[in-house]
Amino acid sequence: MPNIKSAKKRMRQNEEQRKRNRHYRSRMRTQIKKFHQLLDGKDIESASSLLKEVYSVIDRTAQKGVIHANAAARYKSRLTKHLNESS
Repeated sequence: MPNIKSAKKRMRQNEEQRKRNRHYRSRMRTQIKKFHQLLDGKDIESASSLLKEVYSVIDRTAQKGVIHANAAARYKSRLTKHLNESS
């Protein structure tokens, strides 16, 4: 445990940020799973309409610094690739 006041504050901040990051990352992964479930169910129409929302969630996650911008681009590229392969 830290003894210095600033170290205690840093610990509190780190914990709050960890919770925030987990929330955004979890939300992003949930949306991606929903998209994959639609593709597995051969519901291409719904999947393509959901793709725009998934892009938005991925971009917001990257904008908040939870994931790197290149990781966001990679996720989006792979999702598009999966959609095109299923069509």
